[in-house]
Amino acid sequence: MEPQFGDRIRLGVLTGEITPEVVDEVLELTGRAERRRRLLPARAVVYFVLALCLFSSSDSTGPPGYRVVRRTLTEKLRHLPGGLVQRLPTSSALTRARQRLGDKPFQALFERRCGAQATPTTPGAFAFGLRLVAWDGTALDVPDTPENAAAFGFTGRDGTNKSGNPQVRLMALIECGTHAIIDAAFDSIARFSEHKLARRLLASLRPGMLLLADRNFAGHELWGLVEATGCHLAWRIKKNLVLPPLWVLPDGSYVSVMPTPAEGQRLGNARFHGRTPARLPHGHLVRIIDYTVTVRSQDESAQVEKFRLATSLLDHRQAPARQLSQLYHQRWGATRSRTRLSELPDRRIDLMSTA
Repeated sequence: MEPQFGDRIRLGVLTGEITPEVVDEVLELTGRAERRRRLLPARAVVYFVLALCLFSSSDSTGPPGYRVVRRTLTEKLRHLPGGLVQRLPTSSALTRARQRLGDKPFQALFERRCGAQATPTTPGAFAFGLRLVAWDGTALDVPDTPENAAAFGFTGRDGTNKSGNPQVRLMALIECGTHAIIDAAFDSIARFSEHKLARRLLASLRPGMLLLADRNFAGHELWGLVEATGCHLAWRIKKNLVLPPLWVLPDGSYVSVMPTPAEGQRLGNARFHGRTPARLPHGHLVRIIDYTVTVRSQDESAQVEKFRLATSLLDHRQAPARQLSQLYHQRWGATRSRTRLSELPDRRIDLMSTA
């Protein structure tokens, strides 16, 4: 039998990681394996959708369409030896094939392939004997259909800003050093904050991990939920939080308490009236590291940004403040976030002394 279109697709970067055998197993598991031959077999559609994702950022003006991706996949196959011209499916045929396939195979494929991949020798994957992981959120456009608008909503406080496409909010837990996705969750951008989606990732946190996160996540409740998994934390927190030192450590960091919301209100009232609290607040014991990042540009001008980290690693000998502050900035590379002052190469980190 003459090989069909899908049998000839071989996108090395995909098939090297996700073999046709794995795809066939997933299709069989989800009941999507063909009972008859098609111009677009299910295996080909799986690789086509993966290619759409792979090439989604190849054009700065927007993700490529079906025609562009199809052309990329079959560029060397259009004119086969012996004068045979490969017949390509239309965009409408690809759309129907995607609808026929559904989302279950991709969910099963993700569950099979996700997870930590680093070994102890992987550069940038471990520190202080702990596996480095990071989580962060982003927003993704989805097709502007009534179904997507109803399910996911739009940006804006009330989710009704319809100037663009409907969007989903995506939260990913990523392994530093390999960029492997350990787990992910997504839902309506109008109804789910990053904090809510982060709770769906808690089951993937383990003892022996060190979770890096930005200042949008710091809070008493979420911090406690992560600590309960046995995972350690090193999170950036807002500089305006009042966290008085209980004792100062030799490396300039200090131990404090992240208070409960009720305790935070009580302490704020005490400060407002000039009273000194009579007891230690209830909350999580944390270690605070204050430091600055100085970046020099080509014209020798300097920019300085202040940072504050909170960590569950209380022993300064196990995790020195300078190493922790340098370590935190790996998360920008791990999550591939926007360029920030702190990720520029010509930078200097200075720890701030605590009186």
